[in-house]
Amino acid sequence: MRLAVLADIHGNLPALEAVLEDLEAVRPDLVVVNGDLIHRGPMNRAVLERVWEAPFRFTLGNHDDLVRRWAQRDPALAADHPLAPSLAWTAAQLEAAHLEWIQTLPFGVELETLGLRVHHGSPRHYREGYGPHLNEAALAEITRAYPARVLVGSHTHKPFVLEHGGTLVLNTGAVGAPFNADPRAQYLLLEITSEAVRFEHRYLPYDREAALRAFHTSGFLAEVGLVAEIFYTELRTARSHLVPFLLWLEREGRAFGPEAWRAYQQAAPERFSPVG
Repeated sequence: MRLAVLADIHGNLPALEAVLEDLEAVRPDLVVVNGDLIHRGPMNRAVLERVWEAPFRFTLGNHDDLVRRWAQRDPALAADHPLAPSLAWTAAQLEAAHLEWIQTLPFGVELETLGLRVHHGSPRHYREGYGPHLNEAALAEITRAYPARVLVGSHTHKPFVLEHGGTLVLNTGAVGAPFNADPRAQYLLLEITSEAVRFEHRYLPYDREAALRAFHTSGFLAEVGLVAEIFYTELRTARSHLVPFLLWLEREGRAFGPEAWRAYQQAAPERFSPVG
């Protein structure tokens, strides 16, 4: 069976279109959209409506869930949450039907006959992504509790491969917001038979300038401010900035704001070089 797993589109329609065009050429038997279709980028409604009626399987990503929770006034999301402006802006672009559809998304897709488990993060949590940061003990716990031939996750925005105790652990990388300094849209292609598992991380050029322009033309940058600027910088540099910035604020004892963002950029200039 040939499967494609794509994730972390994050409101980037041009990147999604490049992947969908590639899927027409590789002709997988099944496509799994592994969460985080929305938020971070500005073309959220268009991304949802491009895929939600396609014959794909879907999982819930943490950003999808954040937008849904914000729209439904989850009391756990305070008004001073750093992402509040972007969550509010994204939720306002969507109709009730979009949010209802997000609420129906399952936590994972499991194909027992293939020994495959697909989750946005891991089977334990949608924010526990597979990557070098996940230590041996955590991987051992996951593979013991959720035995599988292949575990596929996303969330970290970086392709990853590891064999652990007879389980092949794979990360898809990101379609719309890669963090591995490669700006191309990235997804995972799998070929699973009873004898073997083959995989390929595919890297596709797309009209990234159109994706960057949409931050301006949609009003996202002007209306949301700093959070949108950080997301724009992540797309421009193909590197993570939000989480490292928040961690830096905690270490430095500084408050989230434009002045601190400028200081952070001066403290780590090597992370801000544009790519591609």
